[in-house]
Amino acid sequence: MSGFFSGLLGRKTADTDGHEKAADSVVYDTMPRLVPPADMHVDQTPGATTEEQAVVDAIAEQRSELLRDLPQEPEDATVRFDADKWLSEQIILIYVRANKGDKDRAFKQLRNTLEWRCTYRPHAITPESMKTEAATGKQYVNGYDKGGRPIAYMFPHRQNTKDAERNLRWVVYTMEQAIRSMPPGATKTTIVIDASKYTMSQAVPLSTAREFLNILSSHYPERLHKAFVISPPTYFVMFYHIIAPFIDPVTKAKIAFVDLSGSKSDGPWVDIFDHIEPEQLESDAGGRWDFKFTQDAYWPELEKSYQTTL
Repeated sequence: MSGFFSGLLGRKTADTDGHEKAADSVVYDTMPRLVPPADMHVDQTPGATTEEQAVVDAIAEQRSELLRDLPQEPEDATVRFDADKWLSEQIILIYVRANKGDKDRAFKQLRNTLEWRCTYRPHAITPESMKTEAATGKQYVNGYDKGGRPIAYMFPHRQNTKDAERNLRWVVYTMEQAIRSMPPGATKTTIVIDASKYTMSQAVPLSTAREFLNILSSHYPERLHKAFVISPPTYFVMFYHIIAPFIDPVTKAKIAFVDLSGSKSDGPWVDIFDHIEPEQLESDAGGRWDFKFTQDAYWPELEKSYQTTL
């Protein structure tokens, strides 16, 4: 995602608002869509099969073992991880599916994530602490795809910082925000990456890329619906092949490339409008929604969304 994941894609100099200077006179919408409309269609995540439910029930019987002796958060922490609340039946089902019904593997991954959430503390990453990372609109959640899944946008050319750890925390925050923005029944998010202005000059080190991919697969399993890479130049595709061995096969199968000219539509190339309505896709990513990120307009809505989950 952007400060970090978009950093995998490169950097381009941006103006002080994080956008290329526009010569047009379009009146842009600046109000983000972080809350699903009541009448929106949602592709409901299927319920557990009989076999899956049996595994979920078996893990639920070991709930006390999963929650036992978790790492302690700092004594002065104002926001604490509610492990008991987080460990819902839906979460257990997600991990069971991620491990293809293997009870022991699902149990181990759940325990690892519980420990990670106590030590990395994604719940305690506040909007205020990420304000600099987010200033240029390099990465944010906005709008929904045809299945009612939140869209996370990444604009690599709007990269504005060099601190890999803070970039990574902004990625984690964005994943948490996507989950907060999910309507009832949805469990996945869609990612849209504008790679059209990609350069190799500031690509993130492979070690950092691997750390991100590890967090995504280990602690956010079954959360990605699709990742669309818009108009990637040849050297982006080359870089993708470098990091591809570090991407688990399930995630890799969800990555698709988009050629807005429509000349490529086979293999990994897809028509993004089969998945996102043109009016729901930002114009900077090839859609018809004339949206521009401004922190002054976006931030109050982001803070409101964060506060509702405390």
